[in-house]
This record gives sequence, structure tokens and C-alpha cells, in this order.
Amino acid sequence: MVCRTTSVIATVAVLGLGLSPAAAFTHLSSYEKTALTGQEILVFKGASLNVDCSSAGKDDVKIISGPSHGEVRLVEGKVYTSFAKTNQRFKCNSRKVDGIKGVYKSAAGFKGQDQMTFSVHTFDGNAYKIVVDVNVE
Repeated sequence: MVCRTTSVIATVAVLGLGLSPAAAFTHLSSYEKTALTGQEILVFKGASLNVDCSSAGKDDVKIISGPSHGEVRLVEGKVYTSFAKTNQRFKCNSRKVDGIKGVYKSAAGFKGQDQMTFSVHTFDGNAYKIVVDVNVE
């Protein structure tokens, strides 16, 4: 049996990520999030899955820039995916799978705009880059 793999690199509503600054990105996207000052929020999540929802391997995720007014950290753990209904892996959205997430926290008392850029090289060879703008209130 031949198993095809694909990757979902997603946040709450957007798919995308990237590789390294020297790499040719196949997908580029950006989106905005809102956070309260000093509180952690999820700004990125991703996992590479087979059609049966098993792990297809680990993605190479990096923070390639920012944030300027806080910190972001990458955490390996269980995540929910966000596959489109037309994707064979849509059924995987209802269960937590092994993946990675980016968690952002602004500096204490900071209010304003912050930005960070993630890059990912997926296990199956795709390159993604995503820019996250955070409005800190």
C-alpha cells in the first residue's frame, strides 16, 4: 500500500509557513491576531499527517524574525489541525495529533503592534512562510 503524505501548517484560520531565508518558499501568507498585554496566545500550529491521521514526520519550524515587544516560543505537543472539508485529512481535525505550536506573550505593559515570521520545511518537502501581526491591547 502506498501512503501519500501532506502537511497542514495552520493557525486558527490560516494555512501557511516557511523554510529558511535562503529557500524558495512555495507558500506565503500573513494574518492578524489580537492579544491582551502580558497574556499568552496561540499564533501558530502545525502537523504533517498521513490520510489515516498518523504522523507523517516532524516539520522543521523556525522563528526567522521578531517579535520586537515580547517573546514567542515553539512547543512540541498535541494540536488540532484545520484541514479544509475537501481534504482527505479533514476527519483528523476532530482529534489532537502530534505537532508543534507557537505561543506569543507581549512584554508586560506593552500595547501596540508586534510581528513575527515563521518558516517551515515540511516532512514531505513543502516550504511555507507566514507573517503574524499581533495587535496587543
